[in-house]
Amino acid sequence: MESQEEKPIIYTMENKPIVTCAGDQNLFTSLYHSLAQQLPREPMEWRRSYGRPPKMIHLEANFVQFKEDLLPKEGNKALLTFPFLHIFWTDCCDTEIYKASVKEDIIRWHNTLKTYNTADWLIVVIESDAKKKNKTNILPRTSIVDKIRNDFCNKQSDRCVVISDPLKDSSRSQESWSAFLTKLRTLLLMSFTKNLGKFEDDMRTLREKRTEPGWSFCEYFMVQEELAFVFEMLQQFEDALVQYDELDALFTQYVVNFGAGDGANWLSSFCQPVRSWNGLILRKPIDMEKRDLIQRSQASLLDLRSYLFSRQCTLLIFLQRPWEVTQRALELLHNCVQELRLLEVSVLQGALHCWVFLSCLEVLQRIEGCCDRVQLDSNSSHTVGLWTYATEKLKCLGYLCGLVSENGPNSEDLNRTVDILAGLGAERPETANSLQSPYKKLKEALSSVEAFEKHYLELSHTAMEMYKTIDRLRSARLVGKSLAEFYMRKGDPQKADTFLQDSLKTYLAEGWTLPVTHTRKQIAECQKQLGQTENYLQTSSLLASDTNLTYEERKHFCQEILNFANRQSDNQVQKVVLGMSSFAQLQQLLFSPASAVVHVGGLLALELSLHSNMPVPVHLEQLAANVYFSIERNSVRKTGDLLGKQRVGSSSNGIVHFQAESVIGSLPRTSPPTLELYEMHDRSPSDNALNSSGVVCKNVHLLLRRQESVSSIETPSGVAIEDSAQILKINNVSLMPGMNTIQFTALVSCFFNVLYLYKLPG
Repeated sequence: MESQEEKPIIYTMENKPIVTCAGDQNLFTSLYHSLAQQLPREPMEWRRSYGRPPKMIHLEANFVQFKEDLLPKEGNKALLTFPFLHIFWTDCCDTEIYKASVKEDIIRWHNTLKTYNTADWLIVVIESDAKKKNKTNILPRTSIVDKIRNDFCNKQSDRCVVISDPLKDSSRSQESWSAFLTKLRTLLLMSFTKNLGKFEDDMRTLREKRTEPGWSFCEYFMVQEELAFVFEMLQQFEDALVQYDELDALFTQYVVNFGAGDGANWLSSFCQPVRSWNGLILRKPIDMEKRDLIQRSQASLLDLRSYLFSRQCTLLIFLQRPWEVTQRALELLHNCVQELRLLEVSVLQGALHCWVFLSCLEVLQRIEGCCDRVQLDSNSSHTVGLWTYATEKLKCLGYLCGLVSENGPNSEDLNRTVDILAGLGAERPETANSLQSPYKKLKEALSSVEAFEKHYLELSHTAMEMYKTIDRLRSARLVGKSLAEFYMRKGDPQKADTFLQDSLKTYLAEGWTLPVTHTRKQIAECQKQLGQTENYLQTSSLLASDTNLTYEERKHFCQEILNFANRQSDNQVQKVVLGMSSFAQLQQLLFSPASAVVHVGGLLALELSLHSNMPVPVHLEQLAANVYFSIERNSVRKTGDLLGKQRVGSSSNGIVHFQAESVIGSLPRTSPPTLELYEMHDRSPSDNALNSSGVVCKNVHLLLRRQESVSSIETPSGVAIEDSAQILKINNVSLMPGMNTIQFTALVSCFFNVLYLYKLPG
């Protein structure tokens, strides 16, 4: 039973073109099975109007006994109940019997058809050798047929057909039966084409009246859906899908116009508050409950959208395009949320989250029911979006119902949960026996903190694994960040830090500045809760110098470092060494003398230009520069070469410029390509009015290209401070935000020259 629920049966339309049968019912009954089986075997070429290409179709028919009630009344536009052909059956071979009863029966039948302006009919005469042997006063076969043709078919002789012993297995019988089937197919197709064309013309006329007061979308919906049903019963699923797509586009356009201030009166019925949010229903061929609401103009926006998509889904599966179902489903769910806002529909808080969650799982289970595991695994790129969207909505429900917190839900959260579950109603019969139905999953997930965590983690890890399988690492990291936020709300920063560090590596490698900043803030909070002092201070130094943050935020992280330094001034138990690059950038050196060659007793002067990245002045008790000297032979030449490579100005001015060093854990030096943007305007072809405008990026493929190399981790290695021959020091220095100039001097006691200037220690 469970396997049958998980793999719903693909239904076909049970409707077939109706053909009525009058005359000898016993005669027709004896031929019914052969007729029903053999009629659709041979295809017919269907030529349609308006230049549409011809198609080969297999005609079937629903043969029913003739009744006057079946004939269409004036104004009745239903095609599914329309009888396309009427057949009178007789095997009369006796002139007296024909005159006494059969002729009168045909006259009554024929007059009834005339009354309803029905011209699609056929008289079938069955010739039987066995019956002729029992009659001695019969005329030749042509006499009865000729009489019928003279009485009823003067101008349409082809409307009378003779079949010779159809139940016999002779060549003559088979030939006449085959000719009859061909005639039946031809007449049925002619009637079908004629009546369908008239129906389409009436439908277009109705659609052209849509600007008139009193026009009803629901009424028009039922008319065009009738056309879709007809195409579906002919197994022309593509044409049927076009009808629903046109209805979809028409309704969407009206909603967009409503948002722009041009609303139609009939839209008011779709603005009623949403009272049910039980998700899409895709396990029925036709959801008659919602169709009835549409027919009575009582459907809500979600009712209409749900029914419309369920029909599109059925047709797409018939067309063996299940992956298009997932694509359309994702668009539908996002668009419905926006349409509810445009129409200003009142919705209970959390109701839309439920509807989207249930709908995502319903679509996924519907696709699983018509695809095998190999197909599902190889097409993860089509389904992963629905998994992710379901995960996001379940997370929103968890936050709303107090299920993602250290203390659990309070009384207000519990009342909100009850209200949300009330809108789901009772579980549908088609999923009642399924243990994994979306309905049961949602109710279980909202039942307790533990159940919610189980379902949320299951969905999240499923989505992450799918993204990794299809090499969409950015999306996988995004799901990881969402998991990190979940663990932080649950008071588990250790697990959160793991996901955040993975995300940060990706953002650093690809140069995404804003995600880097946001992720670092989250990492800093994790490190603070975990008591990782050195890592926290390093991250704080990066955030304090991050211009993507506000001044107050940068000031906060800078103050965190200064507060730690003040606490450690009296207690030297813990010593933290931070890299200077996040605090300040070395801009240039100015040596005096310019050659940087100093003799015994000479004075070496060094002017240091630093750019402080901190948002506030930072007071330093001491700033030291470790300078290395060389007394090797030819060291003067080496110093000149070194300075010559880095010197920008004249060779005698003693200035050395430095390129900006990348901060530890900062973005890559290679800047991303420049944005190439251009405007896009969509104007109406009729009056050149502006419909929409936007900005399009022409080189998005370069901007979003994933780099193979990943930058190093956030936590830096300690800065090594080595002994040197000379340390230039200055006490009580305040580094102001921006450029700072600092003077160092030293008296030289022996002949040497500067060979290398070490980094300023943090």
